Amino acid sequence: KLKLILTIQNLNKATLQLRKGIVVVGQVDLTIGQAFDNMLITAIDRLLVRNRIDRLSLNSLEIQGKLRPEAVSSMVLKTIKTAVKI
Repeated sequence: KLKLILTIQNLNKATLQLRKGIVVVGQVDLTIGQAFDNMLITAIDRLLVRNRIDRLSLNSLEIQGKLRPEAVSSMVLKTIKTAVKI
């Protein structure tokens, strides 16, 4: 199973991992701030292209860590999860 896991570490840092089962296939560290939405979308695209994986092959997208519901980054993450349609 292919899975994207986005882990929010604190208000400024996040890690995006692409996993096949329990094996980490790729990982990107992100800074949460201005243009986080573009940075996240680009990071997802690069991880998938680098590993020659079609978006439709993804089985799940998990968001881990604490999110403030009123934060824009929280809204961005929920929108991306909906857009990926997993």
